[in-house]
Amino acid sequence: MNECRRAARVRALSGKTAAQQQAALTALAQTSPERIRPFVEAGLAGADLPPRARSELVTYLTSIPMTARRAITRPNDGGRPATLVSQLPRSASDLMRFVPLRAPRFQPGDLVPGHDYRLEALLGQGGFAEVWKARHTLRTGEPPVALKFCLDPTLLPSLRMEIAAADAMNHPAPHDGFVQLLGTAYSGEPPFLVYEYVDGGDLTAWLAAYEGRRPPVKSVVNVLKLTARAVAVAHAHGVVHRDLKPANLLVTSAGRIKVSDFGIGAILADAAGRTGRAAAMTGATMLRGAHTPIYTDPLQARDAAPHPRGDVYALGVVGYQLLTADVTQPMGPAWRAELHRREIPDELVDIVGACVDIPSRRLADAGAVAAALERIGQPRGSTPPPREPASERPPGPAVRYCIACGTKAARHDFFCTRCGERLAA
Repeated sequence: MNECRRAARVRALSGKTAAQQQAALTALAQTSPERIRPFVEAGLAGADLPPRARSELVTYLTSIPMTARRAITRPNDGGRPATLVSQLPRSASDLMRFVPLRAPRFQPGDLVPGHDYRLEALLGQGGFAEVWKARHTLRTGEPPVALKFCLDPTLLPSLRMEIAAADAMNHPAPHDGFVQLLGTAYSGEPPFLVYEYVDGGDLTAWLAAYEGRRPPVKSVVNVLKLTARAVAVAHAHGVVHRDLKPANLLVTSAGRIKVSDFGIGAILADAAGRTGRAAAMTGATMLRGAHTPIYTDPLQARDAAPHPRGDVYALGVVGYQLLTADVTQPMGPAWRAELHRREIPDELVDIVGACVDIPSRRLADAGAVAAALERIGQPRGSTPPPREPASERPPGPAVRYCIACGTKAARHDFFCTRCGERLAA
C-alpha cells in the first residue's frame, strides 16, 4: 500500500501546470466512487496480483475521490468545492492530504452491521480509526452524522476515555464549541461513536480560502478566541486535548469553531477538584505518544504527565501559523521577529509569546488565553506603552502582583499566568 501511495503522489505531480492540477483535482474530487470503480478494475485487469491484494488496491484507488474532496472542502463553498491555487500540493508530502492513509475498512453505501446507518463518504483516517459521514436509513429527515470507528480492539480503553471526556465537558449542558457526541456503539462490530456532522472544513481549509494571503488580524483573533473558550471549558472540567492543530479545529458554514477529536486526550488525576464529572475516570489514553510534533511543547518530557499548558503551547503555534498564513511550518527561534515584520500588533505577539514561553511563565490554561484575547484593545486604565525586548528593558521590580487576581508575576511577564490579565508596564 505504501508503494501505491507513492505512485499516486508522483502521478499527480508530474508534468502538469498549476491550472491543469487545479482542474484534475477538482474533477477527481467530484467523481463518485461508484463511477470510478469500473475504470480502476479495468486498469488492473492485466495486473498479476493475488486476489486479496487486488481487492485492497481497488478499494484504495476508488477511495481517492472522497479524500480529495475532503482535502479541498472549505466553509461556504456551496457544497461543490473547487481546488484553490493555495490548496495545490507543493511537494509529494503535501499530496498526502489527497490520498487515503490505507484502504478503508468500509465503502460508500455499506450498511453498519446491527445499526440503522448507511455510510456515504470517508471523512478521515487515523492510526486506529476511520470517520465516515452517514445517514439514518429509516429516519430520513435527520441530518447526517459522523461515525468514528475503532478498528483496533486493544484500543477500546481509549474509546471509553473519549466518551468520558465528552460527558465531562458537556455537563451539565452541551457546549457548542465541541463536536457533539450523539451516541455510542461500544459493543458494535467494530465499535463506533456517533458524532454530529460538521458541514464546513477544518482550519487549514479556512486559511486556504485566503489564497496565500494572511487573514485579517481581527479574524485570527476571533478564531483564537472561539478555540480558547472551548478548550477552556475542557480544562475547567479536567480534560486536556493533547493534539490541538488546525485539522482538529472544524469551521462550520456559519463560521463557528468546533474542537474535535479528543481521542488521545487525558482526564487529569486532579479533576476531582474541578466542576464536572471528570473524576469518575482519570488518566491518559493508551496513545500517549500519538501527538503531532509541530504542535507539541518541545520542553515537555516525552512521558511527562498531561497538563493544560501543553494545549496552551499548541494554541500559540496555531496562532502563529494563522498570522503567517502557513500551517506547514513550525515556530522557529526568530518567530517574534517574523510577526513584527508582518506588522502584527505587539499585544497579540505578546499573547503568542505567553503561550509558547517556558512552562513556568506560560499562561496556565486556555481560560487564561481566552481572557488575554478578550482584553485586546481594552486595557485597564490607559493603554500600556509599547514593550521593548526584555534584554533592552530597564530594570524593574523583581516581583509584581496581578491587579485582577493577586497572583505573583515575574518581572518580565506580560500577562498574569493564572487569569490572563495584562500586567502594568
